[in-house]
Amino acid sequence: MSDYVGIPNTTPPYKPIALPVVLDEPFYDRDYNLCIDCRRCLVACNDVRGVGCLEIKETNGRKWVGTIAPTLIESGCKFCSACVEVCPTGALMDRTLNVSRKQETQVPCKATCPAGIDVPRYVQLVGLGKYSEATAVVREKLPFPGILGRACFSPCETACRRKHLDEPLSIRSLKRIAADNDTGLWRAMSKQLPPTGRRAAVIGAGPAGLTVAFYLAKKGHSVTVFDALAAAGGMARYGIPSYRIPLHVIDNEVAEVEKLGVEFRFNTRIEKIADLLEQGFETVFIGIGAQGGDKLGIPGDDLPNVVDSPTFLRAATQGKVNTPDSNISVGLRVAVIGGGNVATDNSRTSRRLGGAQVDMVYRRTRDEMPAREDEVQGCLDEGVNLRFLTTPKKIESNASGTSRLTVTYAKMALGEPDASGRRRPVELADSEFQEDVDLVIAAIGQHAQSFDGFGVQVGKAGRIQVREDSMLTSRPGIFAGGDVVLGPASLIEAVAQGRKAAGAMDAFLGGDGNIEEKLLPEEWDTDPYIGRDEGFNQVRRHHPIFIAKDQRDNWDEVELGFDATTAQAEALRCLKCNLANQLEGMAMPPEAWLDFVANVVATTTEVSGVFHLLDADKNVLMIKGVENLRQGLGRTVGAQRSCKVFHTGRSAHVYAAGKPVHAGLFAAARQDARWRIG
Repeated sequence: MSDYVGIPNTTPPYKPIALPVVLDEPFYDRDYNLCIDCRRCLVACNDVRGVGCLEIKETNGRKWVGTIAPTLIESGCKFCSACVEVCPTGALMDRTLNVSRKQETQVPCKATCPAGIDVPRYVQLVGLGKYSEATAVVREKLPFPGILGRACFSPCETACRRKHLDEPLSIRSLKRIAADNDTGLWRAMSKQLPPTGRRAAVIGAGPAGLTVAFYLAKKGHSVTVFDALAAAGGMARYGIPSYRIPLHVIDNEVAEVEKLGVEFRFNTRIEKIADLLEQGFETVFIGIGAQGGDKLGIPGDDLPNVVDSPTFLRAATQGKVNTPDSNISVGLRVAVIGGGNVATDNSRTSRRLGGAQVDMVYRRTRDEMPAREDEVQGCLDEGVNLRFLTTPKKIESNASGTSRLTVTYAKMALGEPDASGRRRPVELADSEFQEDVDLVIAAIGQHAQSFDGFGVQVGKAGRIQVREDSMLTSRPGIFAGGDVVLGPASLIEAVAQGRKAAGAMDAFLGGDGNIEEKLLPEEWDTDPYIGRDEGFNQVRRHHPIFIAKDQRDNWDEVELGFDATTAQAEALRCLKCNLANQLEGMAMPPEAWLDFVANVVATTTEVSGVFHLLDADKNVLMIKGVENLRQGLGRTVGAQRSCKVFHTGRSAHVYAAGKPVHAGLFAAARQDARWRIG
């Protein structure tokens, strides 16, 4: 820019006058000594965004742009980042951004969603009360907004930039209220291609398998889903209690898959993929999940009434606990070993099945627990006893001869951090003690069960190995995804892998591999004029409605979500970070170099000056002053074979037929001795 504009020799030296430097407010570092009073931030904030929290200030004759009140909060800043985005000098800097991943860190909610949902768009639509439109945005990336509106682990919330101000948005609950109030507007834009005559099989009716079936069916392929259990849903149905995801929500969203013509064959276990290929299926997706539970690895972990987490939860959802023909009885006292979300599910389920005292035993402290805070709070609300820095050493049959168990525990202390970054638990000497319990549940991990007949390559912990870009296994035409690849992960990650596999399988079957779709009948985007909103930056997070603690002795849904007023208020807390990268690009000077060919040289101005000849990498080959630029360059054309481009110093526009054909730079050598020396 300085080359284009020119810096006169009479320009006075910069004299600092100790303007404010603010480094302790949310998001932005501000060094007003770097302000050049260009007023780009002022226009962006006051005119483009309409927030109006900046003004012109003057110190010792120096003008600069600052806030209308002492702090950003008092000034009414909405932290939309427009001012930072347009600042050309670094006077305004956002310390929360990773400059090497600018766009991802500007809108981290969208960037961290495994399925790539446009989070800001659907959140803002909820803020306008447009639930069906918001659901359409979600359904552009996944077919289960109701399920994931209840049981997603919400990486978008963890990443939400509002956490740098106060608290992140309740994004998952906003997805839920949109799904629960959807009128089906998305159906108008949803398309299913004509039948292709190609056949695909899906093993496992969990989130990954259902996602594959959904998108392949939309592409016109014939899809059959096989599952060993009696109904679809996988871990959403058999691993997550219905007080978190009601069965009717699962049934309604599975029905959308079925409407596309997908065939389901339940109570059917597939042992060999060869059997499916012999039946005429051309491609197969393996989505059998991680149904096996890890053992505690201590003496007695194979005794009766010592069970792993998936076995217990599957039995509970099927009504096979505390029954005459069941081998699992809760009794009065239950010990759940583990500190993750699965441990909380087991603990709260045990309470509902009659456990008078349920201990969730974890070897670290609450600060290190991987479980979500809301799930831990649910345990506390429902009477689960959280016990920290404790680990089981062995389990024995009770000496009384009853079915009870005696657990020997040891106390722990925290040492140095391990590979996970959490402090490693260390057993304290002489700290063992014993307790009698009726049931021990190991909630410490899960693994995929045997699939020797599939003939695919496996890796760590028996997980199927796949190509990351397509979910293709070591066998051509055989794909896999979800927990069988990831290990025990999350519903949204399984859906994301199902999407990726569906695109690759469609291409394998002769399609274009494109499963993207637009489901909003009319294009909608965030209004760039966000306006001033007093108190916006001090509105704390709203929380969804829960049923009373004393009413949680059944399987009714505990979290009821938002009412309309609260949902809109929570959605309106959005900082609209997606607007930052939608500002119009900075206007730049014309490029200084032109192609070094005869017809371009012929348009060069006929004044005295200096020309630069450069190679293809813009390395300078020659600098020469001449009385006539056009003639001087003309004599050089062809003599410098390695020369590819040229420029002529400071610029002047040259016109031909009334249109600019040259915006190079030419030197006013007669006024500037520095250029004549060249």
